[in-house]
Amino acid sequence: MASSRTLNFIALGFLLVVIVTVFWQIGTDLKEQGIASGGPYDNAAAYPRTVAIFIGVLLVLQLAIELLKEKAAPQKEALEAAENIQAPDLRRSGMMLAIFAVYVMVLTTIGYHLATAPMICAIMWICGMRNTVKIAISSVAIATGFAFIFEVFLNVVLPLGIWDIFIPW
Repeated sequence: MASSRTLNFIALGFLLVVIVTVFWQIGTDLKEQGIASGGPYDNAAAYPRTVAIFIGVLLVLQLAIELLKEKAAPQKEALEAAENIQAPDLRRSGMMLAIFAVYVMVLTTIGYHLATAPMICAIMWICGMRNTVKIAISSVAIATGFAFIFEVFLNVVLPLGIWDIFIPW
């Protein structure tokens, strides 16, 4: 098994790839569509750019912490080698990443309202929640709440899917 330090650096690398991908999308696809300029309400790139910058700041802070830990306590390396991440932890993370990947792939086909609640249910189940009634109610409430915020307050059109399912607010 890999040490927690190695896994931290892998996670930091993954987040760096996410940040680079966001800025690449803004610089190519969104710019080509003419929706990556203007004020925050006219600019489709404003929110992802802000989130990517925030993640980048946190990534730099975490990297600094990791590097300072190395300089401050090299003798702890032997203890850290014994502290391994267990397979169930990695399996859980991998399953959540796979669920999210499937969600992103089917989102435009079946639409936000049919894809989001099952994705939230699956994530809750993977994280250990077992009360099916609470999972169902929570996932529908969360998905509907986000839809309401994005569609009503932010005027974002969520993917309707092939059946054109929407909620007339």
